[in-house]
Amino acid sequence: MADTRQQSVRDEATRGGATGHGATGGTYEGYEAYEGGSPEAERRRFEKLVRELLRVQGPAPGGPDGSGGPRLPRAAPAEAALGVENARLRFRDDLPPELCVGYARPGAEYPAVVRLSTASGTERHDASPYLRRMAVRVQAGPEEIHDLLTTSFPVAHAADAREFIAFAKVTAGAGSTVEKAFGLFVRLPLAVGWATADRMRRNVRIATRHTVGSLARETFWSRGAILWGPAGPVRYQLRPAPGGMPAPPPDRGDPDYLHRELAMRLSTGDIAFELCVQRYLDDRRTPVEDGSVEWRESDAPVVPVAMLTVPRQDLDSTRSRSVARRVERLAFNTWHTTEEFRPLGNLNRARKAAYEAAAAHRPEPRPHTAEPRRDALLCAPVRAALGLVDRCVPWHRLPAPLGLLNPAALGRTLRRLGLVGADVPEEPLIGADVPDEALVGADAAEEPPRPGPASAPAGERRSGTAAAC
Repeated sequence: MADTRQQSVRDEATRGGATGHGATGGTYEGYEAYEGGSPEAERRRFEKLVRELLRVQGPAPGGPDGSGGPRLPRAAPAEAALGVENARLRFRDDLPPELCVGYARPGAEYPAVVRLSTASGTERHDASPYLRRMAVRVQAGPEEIHDLLTTSFPVAHAADAREFIAFAKVTAGAGSTVEKAFGLFVRLPLAVGWATADRMRRNVRIATRHTVGSLARETFWSRGAILWGPAGPVRYQLRPAPGGMPAPPPDRGDPDYLHRELAMRLSTGDIAFELCVQRYLDDRRTPVEDGSVEWRESDAPVVPVAMLTVPRQDLDSTRSRSVARRVERLAFNTWHTTEEFRPLGNLNRARKAAYEAAAAHRPEPRPHTAEPRRDALLCAPVRAALGLVDRCVPWHRLPAPLGLLNPAALGRTLRRLGLVGADVPEEPLIGADVPDEALVGADAAEEPPRPGPASAPAGERRSGTAAAC
């Protein structure tokens, strides 16, 4: 959580553009608040958090001492349900004048790459409840791209980087049900407080219980804020365009259901999403620094600004499969953008620090190994006795030591809450696939930002020109 020494850099002179971004460039300093009181102090804290993350992940194999140095794994993403290169993003002809900045111009149209996948690095094509992700790359010019990363839930489970790392630390390495329960219900409250831990578990539970019938009928949110030039911070979303076939009942028995459903739709017509923005109001209703708070539409109305269209095509042709494989290898990144559309907020700034750490270490993918079955260590008589006790007294009403010794009951409860049986969801700091996505598992293929105006250290940018569920 942001500490009490956090200093807001918000002031009216800065909001007016006094930092010299120019008439159309906008400014970001008036909306961000840095831990420790300055960008430099915050960056040092982020570097410390990244080192903690490295220790949580453990050493990589190899190297002179067998450790191979810090581990910053980066796995290949799971095969996406959709990967196309022929999408188009077209801004509305009636785009509000205050939102006309940079590549966002009335009637402007750009080629786009689209990937629809799970929010985990593991293969999960079916309609089982879980987070989904849409990544869009808009080619606004020969050397200008804008990556939009969105997730099928409007908020993150962590408010900031400190909560993010705390969650990662208490859940890392939890192989058995008892270990996961101990991390979520004992270690997490001790690390972040009872109220914060409850909010984090609740966000995870709600986000992972939604069943998807069609990815074409899902709404995807950026969660974090970005700058929209002089208009100030916005959060954006991609929602299904009006019309279109409703989502059919999902077939959970088909592991390729979501891909097949999209292929069926695209065999007969286009798929379209509206790109919409919500504009910043104030720190209470539309916070920039807290990724766990929803910007309610009753406070910040949704404004459609563009249409993203995936044209009719055969997804199962040889050419389409080749394109999909190429899209899967792309590295999407919130910092692939320009200064006018710079990512904002604590989590986005922390991701930038982590991207740079990942670039420095050049990691190899971590091999996937099966989890040890520690629950099997309990002998049959003990399991039978615990089962009889559970019929009379629920595990959560027993004294804590006894309750945590009943893995079967714990497992049923945690699976019902959506806290085990699936990766814990979250947009990443680094972009790697680990058993708990809240550690670093992102779009599963993010990379350090390319050099450019928006990649300079926070607090050092003064000029430049992207608009991320």
